[in-house]
Amino acid sequence: MPVIELNNISKYFGKFAAVKELSLVVEEGEFFGFIGPNGAGKSTTMNMILNFIKRNGGSVKLLGQDMPGADVVVKKKIGYVPSDVRFYPQLRVHDLIRYTLDFHHMKEDKQELEHYCELFEVDLKKKFGDLSLGNKKKVAVICAMIHHPELLILDEPTNGLDPLMHARLFRLMKEKQEQGTTVFLSSHNLKEVEDYCSKVAFIKAGHLIGVEDLTAINKNVKIITLKGENLPLDQMKTIGAELIKQGKNEARFSYEKELPLLFQTLSHMAHGLDDVTVDNRDLEEQFMSMYENQEAAR
Repeated sequence: MPVIELNNISKYFGKFAAVKELSLVVEEGEFFGFIGPNGAGKSTTMNMILNFIKRNGGSVKLLGQDMPGADVVVKKKIGYVPSDVRFYPQLRVHDLIRYTLDFHHMKEDKQELEHYCELFEVDLKKKFGDLSLGNKKKVAVICAMIHHPELLILDEPTNGLDPLMHARLFRLMKEKQEQGTTVFLSSHNLKEVEDYCSKVAFIKAGHLIGVEDLTAINKNVKIITLKGENLPLDQMKTIGAELIKQGKNEARFSYEKELPLLFQTLSHMAHGLDDVTVDNRDLEEQFMSMYENQEAAR
């Protein structure tokens, strides 16, 4: 069952199109990544999904319900972490968590709360306004998860977190997903997105430019980087390599045919090469390739 259904949603600020006719489906139980550069429209899209800002067109369904018609009912089932966390600064962390539970008509599970506080090293007695950026983000994560939501929407949740907390947060989100929670995440950390997400959508300048199923992506695609004064460009194309990018004395190819043929070709041209690198294609390479291809098509 689709948990998030976006159909041609748009948002204009004056004449500027922050998001334009974006359509996307996130299925129940998916760990879905939403990536793009700064200003691509990720936060704007999330704000439209949650009805924090009004869209200029299109439709949104969450958990099978039309938004904003089912706004109150649906939001009881959602946990949200904004990119910029702003809670009441004078309140202590424990009070903020209590208010979150009260809002969802839930009683505090002391064992669960202690687990979260130990995991993220959160001091319940501190005032929110006295916390660092990273600790504020950790409190927001706890508030988003403490009521056991069906859908988690997280906008750059790792901003301000150190590498240890990054890892703990992603492991926790993976646990939630395995328990049936749908996770919709925007992030700049492509390695973590690749390691944990089942699907990823790429957005640029308000336009959706592609969706990848990371469980089905071809692991046999190799990225070949050649350096030297006499690069065998024609020979590489002849054996089926696709030129991704070319610079001075350097070229990068994608290749998914037989490796012996590749190595045989390179061995005949070794005198003109200074360096050869063969890597598996990762999400970062796919991300850069899609963006560069879009730029080249303009």
